[in-house]
Amino acid sequence: MKKQPQPEAQLTCLDLFCGAGGKSLGFEQAGFHVVGAIDKDGPAITTFKKNFEGIGDRAIAADIRTFTPAMMAQLIDRDRVDVIIGGPPCQGFSNVRRRDGKNHGDSVVEDSRRTLYQEFLKYVMFFQPKVFVMENVLGLKTAVGGKYYENIRADANAIGYTLQEKKIFAADYGVPQKRRRIFFIGLRADLPQKDILLHPTHSDDQEKQFGGLLRYVTLGEAIMDLPPLQAGGGEEIAEYDGGRRNKHIMEYGTRYLYDVLEVGSAPKLTAHRARPHSKRDLKDFEVLSEGENSKTVEARGIKMQFPYSRKSFHDRYTRQHRNRLCSTIVAHLSKDGLMFIHPTQNRSLTPREAARVQSFPDWFEFPVARTEQFRQIGNAVPPLVAMAVGLAVRKIL
Repeated sequence: MKKQPQPEAQLTCLDLFCGAGGKSLGFEQAGFHVVGAIDKDGPAITTFKKNFEGIGDRAIAADIRTFTPAMMAQLIDRDRVDVIIGGPPCQGFSNVRRRDGKNHGDSVVEDSRRTLYQEFLKYVMFFQPKVFVMENVLGLKTAVGGKYYENIRADANAIGYTLQEKKIFAADYGVPQKRRRIFFIGLRADLPQKDILLHPTHSDDQEKQFGGLLRYVTLGEAIMDLPPLQAGGGEEIAEYDGGRRNKHIMEYGTRYLYDVLEVGSAPKLTAHRARPHSKRDLKDFEVLSEGENSKTVEARGIKMQFPYSRKSFHDRYTRQHRNRLCSTIVAHLSKDGLMFIHPTQNRSLTPREAARVQSFPDWFEFPVARTEQFRQIGNAVPPLVAMAVGLAVRKIL
């Protein structure tokens, strides 16, 4: 089952750097109608079209540096939209690259991705939305000495938008992971200037359901109903395990499974396939207790077999804990899943498990190639976070 635009929604939205569609899904859930989308990643656009019925050719695989706002206006048959959303690529600002000096310090390396926000603002200047929303990593504030952070603020002001900055911890909005991001929300200067208030959603439901024992949705709540797999096991299309789900509901309740993951709208389980692992990795997995990483294991005197530097990769092997938040889902999952070992099974997370941690509903389908699935899921904005932002924007409009 695919989400369709809400016919009653009056507010229109254009998604730049749309990826697989996490932002668009969240904004549609907040009541917006996504009228167009662009990303130069062809497979991601294929995923977008598959899951947003009716978008058709208004979701286009193109480079925003050469596909002009005027061309987009012709494609979507309008030159005004209420909101523009987007997430210019974050690698040029990521703190993960602080170690090699590419984004920070005296040896910073030029990266053309850092200026893609300018292409975003060209669209803003052309379409004159009432509000724009730009998402990125927290490292944007400090990368290259804060140069691009200050430029974004100045450039937005120069085209007539006042900027509000929101730091978001995804778990506050019901997403079971430690993801932290920054959102720039630009409000057109001729509109009444109101503070855009985001409302965390986790606390009331969780405290009522669990008697105050749990504050956040946990990894276990998100994935432990899924059929168990061995490394390399699973099928692209499979059946759910009804008995396992019933036990899961007895422990965790129905809210995340049915309200967020919408399992009732997914007749089949897709993308629950585990990647294979070497015998060496599997032996290393076995010595990791729930919630442990390789550093803590070796600190208690157990020698692991992995060949990587203990100094640089002290947490490279991490078994997640079912009663805690998951580590931040990232696109690196497409390369290996060593930091995302299942809490109780001797394997790394599957694409469907990663998608659930990102708050994608189970009916949302990804390409068949597992590497591509991981990349698209890791690059996405969690729909629950996008919905929270969308609801806040909708309220002031």
